Amino acid sequence: MPRPCLSGRLAYSLLYRYQDGAPVIAQRALLYLRDFLVIVACLLAGKALAAILPFAFPGSIIGMLLLFVLLSLQLVKLHWVEQGAGLLLRHMGVLFVPVAVGLVAWLEPLRQSFGLIMLCIVLGIVLILGTVGRLYQRMNR
Repeated sequence: MPRPCLSGRLAYSLLYRYQDGAPVIAQRALLYLRDFLVIVACLLAGKALAAILPFAFPGSIIGMLLLFVLLSLQLVKLHWVEQGAGLLLRHMGVLFVPVAVGLVAWLEPLRQSFGLIMLCIVLGIVLILGTVGRLYQRMNR
């Protein structure tokens, strides 16, 4: 009789192992679902706020700031989003693949503006380093 493969054992242990009367896989799925719903709710709220603002601002950034504020005020508990955010962070590299593929269509405009882009990057770094250095000097007086 052939031995079951590791994935078969893992699937068996997840499907047939019970904790508090429910399968472990169902509990994990519900935890991830809760985590993703909280994150997506903040994203959608941010997009709604961005739509009513009189100036252009990315809704995803507003949603992230909203999630940060809710976590800081402890209106959203950290354990409500921790596992789902951890899963997204573990697989973040895969999430950048569509963006990288989409950049291929923009290679020519990027080549034309390469000098300006590099100038903006260097100036941004210099401004940030200068500002942080000045703030550090003022705070340590």
